[in-house]
Amino acid sequence: MNTFDLSEVGYVKRIVVGTVDPQSIPPESETQAKMDLINRCLNEFPKGKLLGMERSFSILRIGEHQVVLEAVSYHIGFTRQPFWLQEEELKAKQKPSFDIDPEKVKQFIDV
Repeated sequence: MNTFDLSEVGYVKRIVVGTVDPQSIPPESETQAKMDLINRCLNEFPKGKLLGMERSFSILRIGEHQVVLEAVSYHIGFTRQPFWLQEEELKAKQKPSFDIDPEKVKQFIDV
């Protein structure tokens, strides 16, 4: 029988999907990317185990309508931090936090 002992967990990855802030609703592509990361954490070597979930929500009233915003945090435990996860975090840090406008670059070069 294959059992899972919490004392074997050496690294926990927390992934938040969704938001409770109406000012920063993530696009569908960001939500899908986070779900893909969760699936990768649970299926690729070293396989993680789902340790817990947090659910947060807020109810907004817009006129006569109520809108519910929800965020779910997944806690995935590993015996050690996966190497591919370290690489992804490094790539995310190296990514520029701005978009390059090709037209402005062309104008700058042509001057």
